[in-house]
This record gives sequence, C-alpha cells and structure tokens, in this order.
Amino acid sequence: MEGVFKIKNTGKTDLMILSAKATCGCTVPTWPKQAIKPGESGELNFTFNSKGRSGKQTKSITLQTNTEKVTEIIRIKGIVEKKS
Repeated sequence: MEGVFKIKNTGKTDLMILSAKATCGCTVPTWPKQAIKPGESGELNFTFNSKGRSGKQTKSITLQTNTEKVTEIIRIKGIVEKKS
C-alpha cells in the first residue's frame, strides 16, 4: 500500500523536515529534503508492506523538524484483510 500526506507550512519561516522514521521496517517514508516555504505545501510519501499482517494496523511516522515543537507524529491506521 502507498499513501501521501500533504504538509502545508502555515508558519512565517521555512519548514524543514530533517528526518522521518517509522515505528517498524514495514513502513517506509520519503519526505521533501528542501525547505517548504511559508504558505507552500510538500508531500510525505509512504509505503506499507502488509505481507504477513492482518487485522487492525496502526503505524507511526515521527518527523524531526525545525519547528518549535521539534517532533511531530503522523499515524497511519487501517485494516488488512486476507485475500479469499
């Protein structure tokens, strides 16, 4: 499965995403390495490998940023169904 999170910079200075790390190896994020200017948007893409998994799934991606909060967490939730 693949997905995209749109990230909008609502601040007054450039937004930098310094790193993005998932809670497990089954989820792989890619993020914009360049600054996101105020008022502009960027995309954080992710892939989730559901092989060997079924039922409810919750995964987190932790972002390290140059914001006042420094750490932001994005959560991915879904249900993996077995093929019949």
